[in-house]
Amino acid sequence: MAQNRYLRFRLSYRIQHLIMLISFTLLAITGLPQKYPDTGWAIALFKALGGIERARVIHHTAAVVLVLVSIYHLVDVGYALFVLRAKPSILPSKKDVVDFIQSVKYNLGLTDQRPLYDRYNFVEKLEYLALVWGTVLMALTGFVLWNPITVTRYLPGEVVPASKVAHGMEAILAVLSILTWHSYFVHIRHFNKSMFTGYMDEEEMWEEHPLELERLRRGEIPPPPPPEERWRRARVYIPLATVFSLLLILGIWRFLTLEQTAITTLPTRARVEKPYQPVAMKVLPRVTPGTPTPPPRRVVTPTPLPRPITSHGVTGDLAQCHLCHAVDGLVAPAPLDHKGWPDSECLSCHPAQGGER
Repeated sequence: MAQNRYLRFRLSYRIQHLIMLISFTLLAITGLPQKYPDTGWAIALFKALGGIERARVIHHTAAVVLVLVSIYHLVDVGYALFVLRAKPSILPSKKDVVDFIQSVKYNLGLTDQRPLYDRYNFVEKLEYLALVWGTVLMALTGFVLWNPITVTRYLPGEVVPASKVAHGMEAILAVLSILTWHSYFVHIRHFNKSMFTGYMDEEEMWEEHPLELERLRRGEIPPPPPPEERWRRARVYIPLATVFSLLLILGIWRFLTLEQTAITTLPTRARVEKPYQPVAMKVLPRVTPGTPTPPPRRVVTPTPLPRPITSHGVTGDLAQCHLCHAVDGLVAPAPLDHKGWPDSECLSCHPAQGGER
C-alpha cells in the first residue's frame, strides 16, 4: 500500500547540502595532511594530489566555495523568514531540554516513553548550530593564516599561531563529528534519505517527527502568504539581499588578493649534476733540491649576500619575521643555522628593498 509522502527539504536546501558535502570533504582531505605533514599517510596524500601546493590550491578553492554557499544560505533563510513568514524552527527551545532529559532516561531504560519530536529534534539543532559556529571560526582563522603579514599590522603577532592551533583543532573536531555523530544518527541508526530525495513517507515521519505529522494531518500548518503580500515583501528584501551579497563577495575577493607572501611554499633547491668534462694534464715545474716550498694559495670563496626583502614592507616595530620564516615557520622556513636568532637581527642582514624600513 502506497504511503503519503511529505516534503521535508525543498530543492534549494538539497543543493546547498550537496555543495557543502563536497567542499567539506575536499577541505578535510587537503587540510588534515597539512596539519600532520610528516606522517606517512599525509605524504602519500600529497603525492596523490600532485604536491602540497596543489593541495593548498584545492583547499583554498573549497574554502571559498564553502563561504559562498554559506552566504547563499543566509540569503535563502532570510527570504524564508521575511518573505514567506516561515517559523525559525531550527532554533533551540525549552522543549529541547525536556526532550534531551527524556531521551537519556529512555536510552538508560528508566522509562518506556520516547520523546516526541517536532520538525527538528535537539540532535539536528545542535548539528546545525555546530556547523554555523565551525564555519565562522574556520573562516576567521583561515583569513589570519592566509594573510598573516596584514593581520599582524593591526593585531599582536600571537594571533597567527593561535589561529593555526584553533584552525587545526576545529578541523579535527568537525571531521570526528561527521564520522561519528552525523554518520550514526543519519546513516547507521536509520538511513535518512530526505536530504537527497526531499521527502519522507508516513512511516518515517511517525518514527522521527510525530508531532509535525500530527499537525500536517490536522491541517494546522500555516499557509504561505498571499501572492500580493509575498511580492510586496520581496520588493523590499531582494534589493537589500543583493547589496548584502555583493558586499560579502567583494570582501571575499579582497580576501583572496590581499596578500601573496603566505601562499607559496618555496620548493627544496634541487642539486644539479654537472656533466663530466675531461681535465687537461698540468705539468708541474721541476723543484730544485733546497728550494723552499711556496705556501699554498688561499682560495677565498665569496659569501653569498642575504636575499633582500622585496615581497612586502617591513617596519622595525612590526618585524615579526619568525612567525612565517622560522625554521618551522608558515611560509618559507629559514636555514637551520638561523634557529634561535631574534627578529631584531633579521633586518641587519636582509635589507628591506622595495618596502618600508
